[in-house]
Amino acid sequence: MTLTPKFYKNKKVLVVDDCDPVRASIKSMLQKIGFEHIAAVSDANAAIANCTEVEYDFILSDFSLGEGKDGYQLFEALRHLSLLKSSCCYLIISAESQRQIVHGVVELQPDSYLLKPFTFIQLEKRLLRALQIKTSLAKAYDEIHQGLFVEAANSCETVIKSDPDFAIFAVRLKGELLLQMEHFQAAEQLYGHILTRRDYAWARLGLAIARFCQQRWLEAEFELRELSRMDETKVEALDWLARLFIKRQLLKDAYETLSEVTKLSPKNYQRQKALANLAEINGLKEDTVKVYARLLNAARYSIYDTPDNFLNYVRAIIEQAKDVNKLEQARLLKKADEILGNICKRFSLETYIHEELAVRARIHMLKGNIDEARELLVKSDVAEGGRTLSVEACLDKAKAYFEAGNLSRSDEYMEKLSEVVNHEDLLANTLTVLIQQEHKQHDNLREEIKTLNNDGLDAYQNGYFGRALEFFNKAFDYMPYNPSLALNLLQTISKIGGVNKDSARLARRCVVILEQSELSDVNQRRFQAVMKELNSLLQLA
Repeated sequence: MTLTPKFYKNKKVLVVDDCDPVRASIKSMLQKIGFEHIAAVSDANAAIANCTEVEYDFILSDFSLGEGKDGYQLFEALRHLSLLKSSCCYLIISAESQRQIVHGVVELQPDSYLLKPFTFIQLEKRLLRALQIKTSLAKAYDEIHQGLFVEAANSCETVIKSDPDFAIFAVRLKGELLLQMEHFQAAEQLYGHILTRRDYAWARLGLAIARFCQQRWLEAEFELRELSRMDETKVEALDWLARLFIKRQLLKDAYETLSEVTKLSPKNYQRQKALANLAEINGLKEDTVKVYARLLNAARYSIYDTPDNFLNYVRAIIEQAKDVNKLEQARLLKKADEILGNICKRFSLETYIHEELAVRARIHMLKGNIDEARELLVKSDVAEGGRTLSVEACLDKAKAYFEAGNLSRSDEYMEKLSEVVNHEDLLANTLTVLIQQEHKQHDNLREEIKTLNNDGLDAYQNGYFGRALEFFNKAFDYMPYNPSLALNLLQTISKIGGVNKDSARLARRCVVILEQSELSDVNQRRFQAVMKELNSLLQLA
């Protein structure tokens, strides 16, 4: 397929580069090739604006575009906004040859990648090759665009039989479609057949994925480890290896593997988010905070630039703040307040206010401001309305209510968690494990508190008040704002027959919680009766 300048005459091409001389140089090359309809812009926003008005046949974008979206994020945005027609050839151009950039670009799968500096001849060859592949598979790409995957696979088969020059590209696309349609045995047979002819790395990867999807873990792991040593397949192989470790509950291995992948290809938002989940699953609170800090910066200018990144960063800081001394805790909570203050500068308040209120409630809980925390939770519920919550937001509300001592509301949000994840990808896999882990911890903690409280009640009823105090105190450590536990503790302290400084401090803390809580009539009478006995003792202590 040789094309003349006349062919390119009616084709529309967009050049995106932040350097005026480079744009002019590429435009000159394109004119020499035969293009007449050439638009040139300096940034991603201008490119998106152009693409909303014109359907381009070719887009040539530099990787580095200065302030704002880069070429990777531009391609991501155009696909997300459905502004690329199925026949458009997208080429990323870069002066950078670092492995991180190359891995990221290859993973995003533009039609070609061109390293600066390049000549007119090199550009023409790259454009022609991209166009030839797109043209040969035009029908399949159009059907994929419409969601007609079975038809697209059949179109690939037609190319395989009728066009030997591009049959290999059709085979590769058909294999990906078979995997997407969950025809795993058919995919395995296809890749196996190709490998009998030639040892393609991508076919070996497809074969490993097909075996993974059939839960043949050992076969898949062996192949993925081999492929992870090859530059061409390293990122995807490690990615699938991490999924395999998650399926086999080797969660530390999954975290370490995914950490390696994110260093190789740091632009992939979903993978970074999965890494944050794995850090949390493994109890690596400091690492979780670091990943979310990176994620916040990486998401800037991308399609993933949302309030969630700020809120998740703060949630990670809150978890970290639970395990440090008071001075460090105050520093972390001040940082959390600053991050929350920055959200409203970037986003509309009403889109995230229900989540922000819940996060602020948890901050107040850690500060000991139980009244303010409970008030914020009520406001959060009102603002939430009937919205569907993300996994993180749902879990946040469950934790907030648990920390506030409201077990029934906490249980409601834990139940909602099971309804949130319904996909089968790397991020969803980590979310599923995270939810399962949180459910288990939540249930175990509830059972532990219930057992301690019952043991305390038995000891109290048998007159072993010192022993009862130990049980209630342990339960209270787990749920320090639960009014029922506070009342049991207070009543037990009143029966000990003397109050020292420690028990007096604990009693006053219980009094504050009970005064700030809505009590039933029975518990209100219990509280008043206990205070009559304790008042004189607390004054002496």
